[in-house]
Amino acid sequence: MEATIEITAAAHGGDGIGRIEGQVCFVPYGLPGDVLRVRITKKTRNALWADVVAVESPSPDRVPAECPAFGQCGGCCWLHFAYPAQAGWKQRIVQDALQRIGGVDTALEWGEESSLRLGYRTRAEFHGDGERFGFYAAASHTIVDIASCPLCHPRLNEALRVLRETNIKGSVTITVNPEGEEVLAWTHFPKRSLKHRFPLANTPQDTAPRSRFLFDGVPVVNGAFSQASLLLNRLLVRTVHDYVGKASSVLDLYCGSGNLSLGLAERMRVLGLDHHRESVRAAESLQRGAYQTGDENKMIKQIASGEWDIILLDPPREGAKALMPALAACPARAIVYVSCDPATLARDVKVLCGGGWKLARGAALDLFPHTPHVETVCRLERSNG
Repeated sequence: MEATIEITAAAHGGDGIGRIEGQVCFVPYGLPGDVLRVRITKKTRNALWADVVAVESPSPDRVPAECPAFGQCGGCCWLHFAYPAQAGWKQRIVQDALQRIGGVDTALEWGEESSLRLGYRTRAEFHGDGERFGFYAAASHTIVDIASCPLCHPRLNEALRVLRETNIKGSVTITVNPEGEEVLAWTHFPKRSLKHRFPLANTPQDTAPRSRFLFDGVPVVNGAFSQASLLLNRLLVRTVHDYVGKASSVLDLYCGSGNLSLGLAERMRVLGLDHHRESVRAAESLQRGAYQTGDENKMIKQIASGEWDIILLDPPREGAKALMPALAACPARAIVYVSCDPATLARDVKVLCGGGWKLARGAALDLFPHTPHVETVCRLERSNG
């Protein structure tokens, strides 16, 4: 079935939203302001999904996507969405989640580096089948062959060129130092040709310490989480330090390799806790602050100890639901919550506000230009001051 639809909003996942005969319809690659001819591909009682057949009237914010793989590759879906409209919708997506799920109505600060809207990625997972190498197509494991990506830093695109020569079957995560020579490669599918081309390659089977390098004084550990862009990570770190402000002590939960708190340890007492042993060891090796492995039970004990002026947390996408009761009851002066998922952030903020906290400041940060992803930093304080 085909229909004509006007796109009036952008969804959290990036799809355009409109209505067909009163029913909500999600359209991949649809932009607010588009009038589209679509083909319905899925129907439930509450919503429709459809693919674009033709653009009958383009949004004023629709621009040519400068990539031959756009529309097939799942690496980005907003390369055709112009700024500043793209930035405005990212803010609206976070604000809507906080209001609709969290019951919090707030104005958000906005942070971006406009010079880094392209060529910003320093880490990416590439996939190979022995003949093709690139990214997966959206919502599938079909490999789209990619020679280079406009979102990737030139050094990452050069690593992809070398990677394509290995004919590896499987996935390889590459992390490059944009201001140095190091190139990390991480894979579950070891192959001699990979180690030959990437001397800093590791696999989970390795018994020796993993390869790493320092960037802005923070260890970047092979196979461990780091931001997709080490360059845009600077915006995140600056914002977090601003939101922490003057403090005597900070408890950093889900600290990784100390990305957000190593710079604070020079002027305040810091304890970082994380599940990932390799990351914690890398942070601890710098002897700035204390970093320990620990699960949520250990985190809850530290939260309840009353020792910490500020509690900082940067949980995975699913949020920190297990910690919320302890955080809601804790005596800290402020909580600084960093999130890559507006929905789970809003869910957790709702619990905190129900426990007597208020959202004092919030910022949406554009760490993933030309994708619908957005990083959010929130500072919560006791509502009674």
